[in-house]
Amino acid sequence: MQTERTTIAGWANYPTLSNATVFKPENRAEVIQLIQQNDALTLRGNGKAYGDAALGQTVLSSLGLNKIRHFDQENGIVDCEAGVLLADLLPMITAAGWFFAVTPGIRWISIGGAIASDVHGKNHPTEGCFSHHLIDFELALADGTIVTCSQEQNAALFWQTCGGMGWTGMILSARIQLRRIASTRMQQRTVRLAKATMQDFVQTFEENRSTSYAAAWVDFSRPTLRGAVHFAEHDTQPHLDNISNDVSWKVPFFAPNGLLNSLSIGAYNEYYFRKNPTASQVVGFDQYFYPLDAIANWNRLYGARGFIQYHFCIPQQNAVVALDAAAALIKKHGETPFLTVLKRHGAPHPRAVNSFPFEGYSLALDFPRTRGMAALIAELDALLWPLGGKVYLSKDAISDPRMARINPASFGDAKFTSLQRQRLVVP
Repeated sequence: MQTERTTIAGWANYPTLSNATVFKPENRAEVIQLIQQNDALTLRGNGKAYGDAALGQTVLSSLGLNKIRHFDQENGIVDCEAGVLLADLLPMITAAGWFFAVTPGIRWISIGGAIASDVHGKNHPTEGCFSHHLIDFELALADGTIVTCSQEQNAALFWQTCGGMGWTGMILSARIQLRRIASTRMQQRTVRLAKATMQDFVQTFEENRSTSYAAAWVDFSRPTLRGAVHFAEHDTQPHLDNISNDVSWKVPFFAPNGLLNSLSIGAYNEYYFRKNPTASQVVGFDQYFYPLDAIANWNRLYGARGFIQYHFCIPQQNAVVALDAAAALIKKHGETPFLTVLKRHGAPHPRAVNSFPFEGYSLALDFPRTRGMAALIAELDALLWPLGGKVYLSKDAISDPRMARINPASFGDAKFTSLQRQRLVVP
């Protein structure tokens, strides 16, 4: 077992925590030993949560649990350990004509992290979250006991763990149901919106409810909003490309602080707007599902100060009012998000009490971390709270604790903790 004393951070490089002890067990016996020997542990996968979700002084990493135990190619079921990454599975399953029923916008996350965050994708209205396609998982509890959880067996613990941010125990392995595909290509249709309002974006989504996948890019860098909504379906013509985890280029070091400012962000958005006219085309999986994966360490573009993602969901009935008000507030503060993604969500599973999405819309905004960011986030929280808004804990770093709409104290034993869990406990 490897042990390292180091400084750790989430993907957004804020906040950072120094002198953390990171244990990297290589088998479940070592995991159980660490759980029994330590009073407090923070569970961590591949470190792709943006904020403080996986930060703590004593960290238990799942990355040593990286075995793919079995792949049932006939029925599309993968049995693997929790430290296996989506990227590890992707080439294998697509070559056999299978794909994840739900995938987030990055492949470099662990299976354990996908469950703890209960990740969602561009097809939430029809397929729900990652938990909807989990057959079962093995969970190591605070006393070292290992239990199997599914929607039928230890069901309450299953749903508490899905979206539970690693506070119920250490996920050791999982079995996942995949979806059959004929092709690794997508039929994509883009609708470009110029001089738009949030009502225009919402209306575009609503008029295309029958489409399986949908997500919008929104440009906040100009006086009026504009953007493009990308709809897609799986191509039905048989064609299985070799999926590669190679990257096009890498960001070798942190860019100078301030490189991403209103001028550079505006220039990038102008390029992206021109590149995405209203049109239909066939695109590969990488381009539609994982566009940012083409750039290794893209988080370094924000500089050593890091960035803040504000990712909130708002109920359907309040969506337009809340989105318009949030856009006006952002412009009032003079902050410009580099990347903004709008998605529509369907009704959640009735037992998915900790999952982020509910029926309505979510907006994810990536801001360079400036001096004014804390004040903006505080005002956004105050604006969205009475409208039923909530934030995504896998992305959160500084929001008002109530915005999670989860009470960490309800998870019982606090052995599995983090800076986030401690921050969210309201005195």
